[in-house]
Amino acid sequence: MAKKLSRRDLLKGTALVAGTAITGSVLSACTQVVKETVVVEKEVEKIVEKEVTTVVEVAKEVEKVVEKQVTTVVEKIVEVAPTGPTNSAGVTLPADALPLEQQQWKLGNGMTAAHGHVMKSCYNRLWGHAMYDEPLVGLDFNGDPYPAGCETYNISEDGLTWTFNLRKDLTFTDGSPVTAEDWEWTMKRAMGSGYDYSWYYSDIKNASQVSGGQLPADELGIKAVDDFTLTISTDMPTPYLPSVMCWFLVMSKKAYEAHGEMYELDPKTFNGSGPWTLVKMDRATGCGWVVNKEYKGVRTVMFESCYEGPLAGGLPAYMAGDVIFYDIGAGTPPGEQAFVNTNPVLRAESHPVAPFLTDYFGFNTIAGKFPPMDNPDVRMALLKAIDKETMVAEIGKGFALPAWGMLPKGFPGNNDDVLKTLEPNVYDIEAARQLLSKAGYADGKGFPSFELWCRGAISAYAEGVQAAWKENLGIEVNLRASDYSAFTEQAFGQKAAPIYWVAYQLDYFDPATFLNIWRDGGRHPCEIPEWTAQYNAANSIMDPVERMAAVKDAEIALVNSTVFYGMDCPFSYKLFPCNLAGPGAQPNANGFSMASGGGSVIEAYQHMYWSDSNCRDALQG
Repeated sequence: MAKKLSRRDLLKGTALVAGTAITGSVLSACTQVVKETVVVEKEVEKIVEKEVTTVVEVAKEVEKVVEKQVTTVVEKIVEVAPTGPTNSAGVTLPADALPLEQQQWKLGNGMTAAHGHVMKSCYNRLWGHAMYDEPLVGLDFNGDPYPAGCETYNISEDGLTWTFNLRKDLTFTDGSPVTAEDWEWTMKRAMGSGYDYSWYYSDIKNASQVSGGQLPADELGIKAVDDFTLTISTDMPTPYLPSVMCWFLVMSKKAYEAHGEMYELDPKTFNGSGPWTLVKMDRATGCGWVVNKEYKGVRTVMFESCYEGPLAGGLPAYMAGDVIFYDIGAGTPPGEQAFVNTNPVLRAESHPVAPFLTDYFGFNTIAGKFPPMDNPDVRMALLKAIDKETMVAEIGKGFALPAWGMLPKGFPGNNDDVLKTLEPNVYDIEAARQLLSKAGYADGKGFPSFELWCRGAISAYAEGVQAAWKENLGIEVNLRASDYSAFTEQAFGQKAAPIYWVAYQLDYFDPATFLNIWRDGGRHPCEIPEWTAQYNAANSIMDPVERMAAVKDAEIALVNSTVFYGMDCPFSYKLFPCNLAGPGAQPNANGFSMASGGGSVIEAYQHMYWSDSNCRDALQG
């Protein structure tokens, strides 16, 4: 028999348990039927005349089965969790969120670049974030690809064609649908018009020939099959291609044709497809973004607005809340580092940033361009004259690791244990001098005077290399600083730099992001056809284990080619306020927070909000 539950029992949390400990059963409905069978035995005697045998019959009379219905009334108690405000995009924030007027994201920007859209210019684009238009594929907090502008993607059996099934409900700001024609036109316009990031898409069929002007843009391996089906073809199997597409942000063909390539810089003509829409543009005071109410994509923005423009600098500005982030690295004064380490709030707000970047210098090895840089013995001599480990320790001040190849420590495919033993990475002054003498430049005599170009300010590492070559080999080089855009055009575009110092940060989480740049036809002023063939063969292997082993061998060959010299992989600690909440502010599967971004993880601006917390009160005291 089921025990009847009282209202008091229900309120004690036993509402969904029938019979409590007696039965241990969980009710699946509000009514339970119990069947009972009652058996009654009754003796009947029958007496007959004496001459007749007496028979006593005992009959068992069975009464009919009675069904007894027992009804239990269960009151369903539903606890509704409190919530915070709902932003303009319809996203409801957690209960501890600050009011919407305080849900603003701030990004520092000097507002000096010329273009708005990344598919017009990567190196001269104005916006530092990538939330104004949808990428074809996104990278999550762990760096794994997921469908963004598309719903699904798949690869053909031969590994040469990827099909992207686009999101049918994704629209531009003006309400027009984002179609495969927009995606196809965006890529062909970029690759066919001198796009400065064109080498990045060299995996696409005919990309290098189109960007180099040998083929028309219509020959590019991208095609709109119908309104919502896009295919991308490659010259060889490219297992990592979805990750590459994290920087492929669609442009509005309609807006471009109506207003020109600067349509994205004017709020009146801006026509984006991402979570943000432009509402203010002023190079002096910055620009403003608000949540795109009509956004139909899969990315979640919890902030209500975004400011991008000039911001105050320094630790005091960070402590006052004027800036969101502050870096602690090799350039941070020791006293400031000590202050952060001894301040409990700042210490708790410090988060490790993975070494996603490699600093290196390279040689222009094009035959006859800058002799003797095309001589492997000369390059080997220059490399072996550098005491890398000592230099990184002194200049990096504990915030850098030696770069033995292109892939940073901890990155997929890193092979440091092998690479550090290769001859170009072995410091040996005597061997360096012998090689230089063999090339005809004993003690540096007769060696041409070259410039070592630095992208941006002159690096302390470039100064260290300059000093090492002069002291150890008698060779003098001059250091030349160049702004980002000019460096890209001159050093890589015109190939006018004999030696160059540059850094490269990952774009996605695969060895190809670092190694693709060295293929013939890429961004560097060198031609290494044997290596390019080896690497392409390794890179196109579809089995992930076999591919990784072959790619490691290719990096060994690249280091031995002496076309470049990896110097360091810097890392830092990033400070961000303790009341910056949400999944985006939490460590990912590898223990690193992507709140400030990491490579192309544009999700850094998602799934975060400002919480109503007093955790920073001590900073104001």
